Amino acid sequence: MIQRFRIASLILIHILILLHIFYWGDSKIGSVDFQEFFHSFLKLGKINAGVLLVIISFVFTLIFGRFFCGWACHFGAIQELAWLALKKMNIQPKTIDSKLVTFLPLFILLHLYIINNLFFAINLPWEMSVKINEPNIWEFLPGYIIGTLTFIVDGFLIIYFLGRKGFCRFICPWGAFLKIPNSLALFKVRKTGTCTNCHNCTASCPVGIDVNYEINNFKKVTNTNCTSCMMCISGCPSSALSYSYANPLKEKVSLTDYLPTKDKISEINNKHDYFKSIRHLDWIYLLLIFVFANSITNLYGIGDFLAYGIAIICSFIIINNKINLKILKYTLNGLILIFFIWHALIKTNIYFGSHNYQGAPTILEKTTRIYAEKMNLYR
Repeated sequence: MIQRFRIASLILIHILILLHIFYWGDSKIGSVDFQEFFHSFLKLGKINAGVLLVIISFVFTLIFGRFFCGWACHFGAIQELAWLALKKMNIQPKTIDSKLVTFLPLFILLHLYIINNLFFAINLPWEMSVKINEPNIWEFLPGYIIGTLTFIVDGFLIIYFLGRKGFCRFICPWGAFLKIPNSLALFKVRKTGTCTNCHNCTASCPVGIDVNYEINNFKKVTNTNCTSCMMCISGCPSSALSYSYANPLKEKVSLTDYLPTKDKISEINNKHDYFKSIRHLDWIYLLLIFVFANSITNLYGIGDFLAYGIAIICSFIIINNKINLKILKYTLNGLILIFFIWHALIKTNIYFGSHNYQGAPTILEKTTRIYAEKMNLYR
């Protein structure tokens, strides 16, 4: 029953968003976006609808956990739809287990949203203002082509390659932002009955948490990726789990409960064929993802989320290429590498051409031969 309420919540939220767009436009409420907290409030001291959304979500998470992610997020809804569609086609990708689910979203949050805006705020004093309808609702939305590609890559393809909620686990900076209040949440999934170690809770979890391990070692789910979807509770045949409150002053809390640990999921791989660990290759993935993403971001209008989605998928293909025919395998890997090297060269030329005024004409002339998009701006 609770999952019906959750699905209804996701549907209702998006109906309200559409009604807001088509009925009011941006005359009443502007961009309702998490990044407004960083680009408007942290950077400039402005309070708008996006900032209020983040503040409300932060406070709500302190009490109930990451309900926003499990019950309201449009990217979360798209990924659940993608998982359902793959399941209907008898395709069940393994959920990837990696320490990157902790480090990569946090890195994206710091690198793209906190550090730059914080330095700007330090160097330029705030001019506090409250404008709920600014910026306009379309301010940070990409065009139709890039927007559609973003939903396809981050909503569908990433599920095929990385498993359930791949975007939420490996990319989403807003999820990383809510990890701190989520660790302090009063309501959590807790062990309140007798566990039979059937591992249905772990198999049901859409964000790849080893629920069985956590409830039997900590008596609750401590993993801050938990989105309070309660699918583990719904999937427990012995009703051993409940979503319940506990006085934080009486709880035993240890910092180690929230840090990445050894590969716990490997112990159930013989029993459930849902997870695949890449922990031994984490740093190789991180390096490839960072290089690939930064070589294409802002080219052709590609935003950060799409860039990192493409980077993660391509890194996964290169390292986990299962094509038996070697010539085809190496050809595919070679084409992927050429694509990113080509665009890294473009980005490098644009950077040096924009900062080396004497050599700019020569550098940018070379760049226009391989990248004609918007190069007239640099002329």
